[in-house]
Formats: sequence, C-alpha cells, structure tokens
Amino acid sequence: MSKELAGIKQPAKDATLWRYMNFEKFANILTKESLFFSRADKYDDKFEGYIPESIIVSYKSAGIHIDPNIFRPYVMCNCWHHGDEESMGMWDKYHLRNSGIAIKTTLENLKNSLPDEPNVFLGQIEYIENHNQIEIPENPSIASLVYSPYFYKRTPFEYEHEVRAIIDVEPFLHGDPYEYGKPLKINVKTLIDENSEVIVSPHADKWIASTLELIVERCGYQFPVNPSKLLDPPV
Repeated sequence: MSKELAGIKQPAKDATLWRYMNFEKFANILTKESLFFSRADKYDDKFEGYIPESIIVSYKSAGIHIDPNIFRPYVMCNCWHHGDEESMGMWDKYHLRNSGIAIKTTLENLKNSLPDEPNVFLGQIEYIENHNQIEIPENPSIASLVYSPYFYKRTPFEYEHEVRAIIDVEPFLHGDPYEYGKPLKINVKTLIDENSEVIVSPHADKWIASTLELIVERCGYQFPVNPSKLLDPPV
C-alpha cells in the first residue's frame, strides 16, 4: 500500500512518470509482474540517505535515541523520472540510446499498482546543497526518521527530477539484508493502462520493437509500444 510521509513533497496525482530501463528489466516486469526495489546503499551516489551528525545530535537532544543509519542496508528504492516529455538525458544516463525501453505512466497508476503489503512510501525528491538542510518534522514517527533522508539528494542530481518509492523495511529487519534488492509484486495492467505508453529508445534496432510487441501480446497486455519521437524532424 502506498503511503505518504509528513513533510515529504508529493507530485500531482496525474503527474507523468517515466521509468527508463534495458530490455531484460522490462521483460521481467511483464513476465514476473514485479518491480525491482534496489538497495539504496548500492547506488553510485554514496550519500543516498546520508544523515549528518548534527541531525543525529538533534534527535538525541529531543529524546530520540535512534541512529537511522543502522537501517541503511535494508532501505530499498524504485526510482522514476518526473516530466511531461521524453528525456534524451535519461536515455544517456543509463546508456540506453541503442537498446532501452521507457514506461510512461502516472503517479496515480503507480500508487494503485502496488500491493497492500508491505507499505511503500512515495514522494518527490527535494534537491539540497548539503545534508544539514534535511527537514525532519516535529514529533516524527519512526518511519519519518528512517525514510525522510532518502527523499533528499544533492543539487548535482537535480536533472533527474526523481520520484521515489521506498519499501517499508520493518518486515525485513529480522533477517540479513537482501544482496542487491527485492522484487515486489505489482498489478502491471494498472501500472501500464490503456492511457499509458511504452517507448523504445531513439537508436534501438528494429528487432527490439518487434520482439517487445510479441512479448506484450503473449503476456496478455494491450498497451501501445511506440518508437521514440526524439529523432523526428522539428515541426
């Protein structure tokens, strides 16, 4: 079930979201009916979820004796790009110009596609100059203490325009962390409905589109598969 955290920004319900990925990852979404949530501490940005000592000290002075950093290996995220238009920058970020696929959907579709359990926290990333600008609400819940820092990133990443989903770690704390992350079952037909779109990257080989259409049909889905418009002549 999707939930909101106090103080974390939310896009509009009809906000357009994009998920850029390679062919294999998209095929897994269709065949396994799941989204993969990756361990945040495995991302290239090693300051994901970083909490400066000044904020931990403020926790203690407020009588909150918990170090949220101990949860870092358990926090798992699924990330989306927020924007009305297809982005060449995002194709390039993931080295997908020649073989990539993008899902174009809405925030509401993403929310409604998620299972009832475990809880999933959704929010828009806020970009800050340093981590001392992280804002934790007054009288915070444990969830706010643990997850709020993962909805902040440094300004060099602002081009990502990221919306993030985070799995509630509580059900997983009694075992070892997952090595890379965890797939979460979703309703694919809700995530990619008749108003959504799947787009093939600008320089993709023709076999990718034709193979993708075949997989979509065999899996029983009806959403459109379209070529990128980024190489169309200007109007």
